Amino acid sequence: MASPINYLSILVIPLLKLDDAYLRSLCQKTSDPNFCFTTLKANPRTFAASGDLNHLGLVTIAILIDTVQDKTRMENCQYDYNNALKILRDVYASFSTQNYNGAKSLIINAGNGLAGCDQSYKDPPARTSPILDALSKVLKKRDIAIVVFNTITG
Repeated sequence: MASPINYLSILVIPLLKLDDAYLRSLCQKTSDPNFCFTTLKANPRTFAASGDLNHLGLVTIAILIDTVQDKTRMENCQYDYNNALKILRDVYASFSTQNYNGAKSLIINAGNGLAGCDQSYKDPPARTSPILDALSKVLKKRDIAIVVFNTITG
């Protein structure tokens, strides 16, 4: 039977010097050493507990979670865009029956749904939305449509 000391020796993770040289050495064991190094180096959590390899392990898990969460946000944004497209197609029906206020309301709703996509990137872990430029253009074009509809309705 193993003694408690043997069990403790298994749990002790040596402190290392987490510097660029160590990270490069560690990353050489990955399939893409440059990507590994830049990913770890860019994350401020990497050096938060310098020398603690256990902490570095937790950081790599957090990096994975952030990445998967971003993918989920992108999928949610895809849903928002698909929904906005459906709503905007419904705008044609409202407009063709001269229901200008209804059409304007639908356009506002479509834009608000897309703004929700942008907002999701402001939640932790906060990042710049990869579709920020496209979203900005859509919202500006929505504003043009609203101005035209307001002019039509007086």
